[in-house]
Amino acid sequence: MTLPPPPRPQYQGEPNQYRPVQQHHVAAQKQDKAPTLGQYWRSDNRTAPGRKPAKWAGRAAFWLGLLAAGLFFGSAFIGLPAVLAAYAAPVSVVAIFFALIAIIAGVGRGLGFVGLLFALAGSSLFWAWLDRTVG
Repeated sequence: MTLPPPPRPQYQGEPNQYRPVQQHHVAAQKQDKAPTLGQYWRSDNRTAPGRKPAKWAGRAAFWLGLLAAGLFFGSAFIGLPAVLAAYAAPVSVVAIFFALIAIIAGVGRGLGFVGLLFALAGSSLFWAWLDRTVG
C-alpha cells in the first residue's frame, strides 16, 4: 500500500480538501504618544513627487511682515509716527494671518515664521501689549 502524498504547505486539513492557510498579519503598533513638533514637520509631505513644495503663504507673510516692520520703524525716523504706524497696523495683521497659514498648513514654514516675527515687530498693538506686560 502506498502512502498519500503529504499535504501542500499552503493548505491545512485533508489532502483533498481546499483550505488556504490564513496569513498572519502583524497589527500596527498602537501609538500611545503624540509626535513632537519636529517629527510632525519632518513627516509633513504635501507635495507631488518631482514638484517643489509650495511656499506662497510663507513668502507673503515674509514680505508683508517686512513691509509692516519697515513702516513702523520708518515712522519713528521720519517723524510722522501716526501716519505710517496707522498703515503698518493692518499690513501687520494680514502678515500674521499669512504666517499662521504658512506655519499650520506647512506652506513655507521658515519664511512664515520669520514673517511672523517681522509682523509682530511692525505691530503697535504688540509693542503696547509688551509694554503693559513687561513694564
